[in-house]
Amino acid sequence: INDSDFREMRAITKGTGFGREVLHTSWLMHEYKTLQTLHAAGAAVPKAWAIGDNVILMDYIGDAKLAAPTLNTVRLEPDEAARLFEEVLHNVRIMLQHGMIHGDLSAYNILYNAGAIVFIDFPQVTGIASNPNAHYILRRDVTRVCEYFAQQGVERDPVSLAEELWFEYGYGDL
Repeated sequence: INDSDFREMRAITKGTGFGREVLHTSWLMHEYKTLQTLHAAGAAVPKAWAIGDNVILMDYIGDAKLAAPTLNTVRLEPDEAARLFEEVLHNVRIMLQHGMIHGDLSAYNILYNAGAIVFIDFPQVTGIASNPNAHYILRRDVTRVCEYFAQQGVERDPVSLAEELWFEYGYGDL
């Protein structure tokens, strides 16, 4: 640890104005880098173009009149629901391939746009290797997604699905 890192960690611990600024900048940069990584990997996420003091400039999702709604506000036909559920799982797999779990995945953090989905809201993304609760977080994310899609006619057991995903990417026992 160099002097600058120590100063920043001490400021964060003490809750000073500088410490809060460091935390905010760190959170913002974390989300920005996550979006860039996932977009480059082909995930359905907005492309992050730039980062500023308090903002990430990213793709607009929607049409000329309205921003895309969150999935929780959309009623899907059974065929479309099944297709979109598989698309959600595809994106969860991309995140797992990169050692990430969304951390707050639900129909509230998935946009629906012209028959496609887009994952949003990444500040709470967790690294699998660095979070001892990663398996629980994945199970919670999968459960929330399964709850929404069950209302749309797609029935999957979230616990066994989360276990399949966990093992598929070599993370071991849930």
